[in-house]
Amino acid sequence: MSPQNRIFPRYDLLFDEGTFNGTLLIGPDPLGKTFDYGVFMEARRRLRLTGMQMTNSNRGIEEYERDFNFQGTKVKACLRLVHCQNYGNKLQELWRDALSHDDLIYLKTHAGYGRHLSLSNDVSYFTDALKEMLDHPDRKPYQLFYLDCCKSEMYYKDVFREYVGEGVDLILHKWFCDYRKIAPVIALISELMAGSDVEAIIARMNEEYGVVHFDEEDAPEDKRLDRKMMTYSMCNI
Repeated sequence: MSPQNRIFPRYDLLFDEGTFNGTLLIGPDPLGKTFDYGVFMEARRRLRLTGMQMTNSNRGIEEYERDFNFQGTKVKACLRLVHCQNYGNKLQELWRDALSHDDLIYLKTHAGYGRHLSLSNDVSYFTDALKEMLDHPDRKPYQLFYLDCCKSEMYYKDVFREYVGEGVDLILHKWFCDYRKIAPVIALISELMAGSDVEAIIARMNEEYGVVHFDEEDAPEDKRLDRKMMTYSMCNI
């Protein structure tokens, strides 16, 4: 199925076997701020408002579950919320596990002007695991990634596909963004569980994000009050 012929995420693969698994990775903030802790706490609050129930908690990681109905079938959502800076185990092993087993992967970090989309200050932390898991026998045939960092569409859309190939839909940011905003990913989760089409998903996420601020590096022609943050890039399956 080509991306031109579909208007929905591949729900048949996303909710395969009656499960919807995801990992939300928050930070760490390489600028040395404490924004990531505040974001983690707000994500926790908003997840609970969607009906997700905490089922397990350890240092830097909380697990949430909720059953929902999709086209007459019960699906169990299992989401891990991770405060990367405080995570008590080996973060790269968790990252590898998410790459091979999860349906939704959310990464909130800083783009580093296209130099370090990573789980630490070392970009290889991110990219080496991507390479390693590309041919993993348990890797999901279809995944949805949301790369929540500044201008991820420009910096990472093409290079990311070089790593992961097809089988991945990408939600990306078009402009410089506010690191502290977490509402869009919670809206994404809600819209996915509702079975919404891509247009509705992105509209809701942009609504939750709100007005996109102007940055001094923005071109004059890009400083429009009606511009939106999120874009959706479909894969070829």
